[in-house]
Amino acid sequence: MGLLQWAAGAILAKSGHNKFNPPQVIVPNGLEMIGLKAKGMNDYTIKYRKIGSNSWSEFTISRNTRSRSGGWEFHW
Repeated sequence: MGLLQWAAGAILAKSGHNKFNPPQVIVPNGLEMIGLKAKGMNDYTIKYRKIGSNSWSEFTISRNTRSRSGGWEFHW
C-alpha cells in the first residue's frame, strides 16, 4: 500500500506543479490568447481567437514544445 500512496502523491504533486508553472506564450500578431489550462501532468491546452472574432480554436502543447508554425513560441 505504501508504494501506491507514494505514486498517487507523486502524480498529484506533478499535476499541481504543472498548474502553477505555466509556460510563457508569445502569440502571433492578429491573434489573442483567451485561455491557458493545465491538462494532465505535462500538457497545456491553449485557447485563442482572431482579434475581434467571436469564434475560438484550441490546441495542446507539451513540455518539450518550443515553437509552432505561424509564430507561436513557448518558454518554459
